[in-house]
Amino acid sequence: MWKRILKMFIGLYVPLFVLTLFLYYSQKAKQIENITERQIRATTMKKVSFEEECHSFLRNTNYWASLKYPKNFDPLEEHSSFLSSYLELIEYITIYDQFRFIDLEGKEIFRAERVGNDSIIISALQNKKHQPYVKAGLQLKRNQIFLSQISLNRENGVIEKPYKPVIRTVAPIFDNEQNQIGLVVINFKMKNFLDQMKSTVEDKNVYLLDEDYRVISSSTIKEDLPYELGNKISTIEGILKTTLISHNRDSTFVENGHIWSQQSINLNGATFTFGSISNLPTKIVTPSNWLLALEIPRTIVKAELQPVFKSLLTFNIISIISLLTLCYIFQKKKLEKEQFYKELESKNILLTRSKDQLEENNVMVNEMNNSLEIRNKQLSDFNYLISHNLRSPVTSMSVIVEMIQKEKNPEVLHQLLPKLDDVAKSITHLTEDINDYVAILDTKEIKITDINLKELILEVKNEFTETLLDNSGFEVLLNLEAWNHISYSKFYLQSIVHNFISNAIKYKRDNVDSHIQFESAIENKQKVLYVRDNGIGLNLERHGDNVFKLYKRFHRNISGKGMGLFLVKSQLEALNATITIDSKVGQGTTFKLIFEK
Repeated sequence: MWKRILKMFIGLYVPLFVLTLFLYYSQKAKQIENITERQIRATTMKKVSFEEECHSFLRNTNYWASLKYPKNFDPLEEHSSFLSSYLELIEYITIYDQFRFIDLEGKEIFRAERVGNDSIIISALQNKKHQPYVKAGLQLKRNQIFLSQISLNRENGVIEKPYKPVIRTVAPIFDNEQNQIGLVVINFKMKNFLDQMKSTVEDKNVYLLDEDYRVISSSTIKEDLPYELGNKISTIEGILKTTLISHNRDSTFVENGHIWSQQSINLNGATFTFGSISNLPTKIVTPSNWLLALEIPRTIVKAELQPVFKSLLTFNIISIISLLTLCYIFQKKKLEKEQFYKELESKNILLTRSKDQLEENNVMVNEMNNSLEIRNKQLSDFNYLISHNLRSPVTSMSVIVEMIQKEKNPEVLHQLLPKLDDVAKSITHLTEDINDYVAILDTKEIKITDINLKELILEVKNEFTETLLDNSGFEVLLNLEAWNHISYSKFYLQSIVHNFISNAIKYKRDNVDSHIQFESAIENKQKVLYVRDNGIGLNLERHGDNVFKLYKRFHRNISGKGMGLFLVKSQLEALNATITIDSKVGQGTTFKLIFEK
């Protein structure tokens, strides 16, 4: 009884469990969708903040690029008074780390550095012509500003301590006569901004990457730009533990239970007016293509999904208890009912046994009758095959023997003896095939073998006098390029070929070189054999319905029993092959044999 209860319980609970899983995953998908939407908004806010900060740097640089500088500008000597009014502005803007003017040869003509947070000092000049940002700046045109990568500041090739992440802007400057006199280069401090960028949002991890997927800043590590400090795991795989982050498109995806949101920041080619008087757009040139990525760890995702899981678990526990109770009551009632029907069924069994026995006896009688009908037909075919197939070779042998007896010419005798040997071999092969057929009758099945069609046709050909003699005026033509081998009953196929050649000889036209042609083909992936002769033909409009019927003859002036084509059709259909006929009076007949695939 308990097995039934358990089986019924499983049948009822499985659909409920599947429904529970469906609800869980649908609710999970909704929760993840809500989390993802919040994450996209947070990523967008971070991206906008980064872009606004960059715009602030570019706007400051554009201000210095738009000034009209004196001709032969010398900020330290002759034009120091021109620049003195701006030094207070440089000192006031605390995000300035370094402020420099560089001439067209890459040498500094003015250098101001921040010391501490509030003071600016004029420091020694340096030659910067080999620096990448100077080389890029010298390639700029009017109304273009270069924005560098974020990097740690270096002095004389050595990373400055304490570490200072900076970003550089470069713009060309022009004198009153609109001649370019050099570059303005500003180092902006990025430390405070990067700290703000990597501050977590709702327990999300924040990553800022460069175009080579190196981590610039991350909420999971203390130092910025760790790859410049020799940290070998500061790549996307080393710190983020993912390879799906890509610059190709902004996207959100789930990987190993973590939810990722990424947005590219590409300012290269962007244009801004910065509210200038000329209102001419300024184009940004930068090698950097940053990527901002936010990650929600698996633990946070699980915590968000925990209420859904608990509610569905409670529902399942209540459902299990209720279903077990219901199954117990139902099975107990069912067991009582089954006991009643079992007693009733035992009585019915006694009544039906006699009826079943009678039906079995009837089936056995029908099977015996069918077997007898099949055996009678096989015996009838066997009797005809022996009398029909032996007649031609025996007749041929008699004719050749009679010719040998009458012939005195040794050369002719030398030609007739091999032909007599061919007929004898045909009779021997036919005898062997008859033995095979007798074995078939005994085993009640047709033996299937692989047959070389060309060899079989040539073998049957030797059974006829008309094909043995070279000057008989009758030829057997072969075109078996499409296929030459077939799995079939050799005895049946030999009889079929024998009947076709026999009929072609019997119904040939007078005063015409007669022939029969066997041509193989592949149609609709099935093997097809065309048998064509140029005999007297047949009127199909008159006799078409009776061509393959037993004892039907259509040429009264030619002897025959009307069994050949009937036997051909029977032997083909016995192995699921079919035959069709196309014939015209005075032109010939074509048979098409289609064998099963």
